[in-house]
Amino acid sequence: METLKIKHFMPTEKMYKDMVQNEVTYFHRHNNTRFKVSSRLIPRKGTWINFFRAAPYLYQWSKVEGQMLPEHYKKRCKEFMTKEPQPVHWRPDQRRYITDEDTGARVPVVNAPIPVLYPKECNQGLWGGEGIIFGYYKKTDPKRKTRLPTSPRIWRPLIKKQVLYSEILDRYMAISITNRALYLIDEAFGLDNYILQTHEVDLCSRLAMTLKREMLIALAQKSFYPDDPVKRDKIYNKYKDHIIPEEEAEWIGLPVWEAVKKAQAEIAESNKPRPLKDFYLVELVQKLGLDESPKSSSSWLRSS
Repeated sequence: METLKIKHFMPTEKMYKDMVQNEVTYFHRHNNTRFKVSSRLIPRKGTWINFFRAAPYLYQWSKVEGQMLPEHYKKRCKEFMTKEPQPVHWRPDQRRYITDEDTGARVPVVNAPIPVLYPKECNQGLWGGEGIIFGYYKKTDPKRKTRLPTSPRIWRPLIKKQVLYSEILDRYMAISITNRALYLIDEAFGLDNYILQTHEVDLCSRLAMTLKREMLIALAQKSFYPDDPVKRDKIYNKYKDHIIPEEEAEWIGLPVWEAVKKAQAEIAESNKPRPLKDFYLVELVQKLGLDESPKSSSSWLRSS
């Protein structure tokens, strides 16, 4: 960890670049001026992927665990770890080249995403892809018309409590949400459409994936509105395009530790030990030349 002797409280642009890309900590002896920013690309050695994008949760498993997990679950996990999300805090330039105003030369356009930090609190609400941004604030004194010293600044999303309703789950929920997430829900015409249509990369929330799993299981089992068949058919026809098999819906958005526990339980259930008396009974029936059906064997035992 690189350390620099403190001279002033304002970090330079080079310091900030080192803090973002290389996780360098400056002013480590002063708590009120300590800056430590997580890099967008953090190396993780020994896993199936060495670099991952910034996210509030990760998918990592060992080789033994990977043999137990189903392929559709691992495919979704790898998509989440490698797919780039929709731009939220920046807008990419669709042009390939731009013309320099001074020289007139053609310069290629480089779309560099803004590094965003996603805290664990994202998993407890719907933030719509928003996160925490570290940057600098430049301002000019209007009276002196001079540029003041550049100061560091942190941009945080505005979070508020909102009551949302799910048609599939028939439930009202008080959720921490941002204005962008509310706009996306209105754009999708409801919470259920927003959760089912949006990819896990853009949802970026454990709560959203838990709701998505419950919705898909309810659609696969058709277990909603048991006392109102007319409304059940109406809701089913409305969201039938998102229906997937129940075997896959049960794995949607599960953490790795929970998925491994579920896989171990399924393996134990399929390999349940069989009592030796069952083998001996079948062997005895075959020796006597009787029918191997349970009814015939039980009747022969009662008669004997």
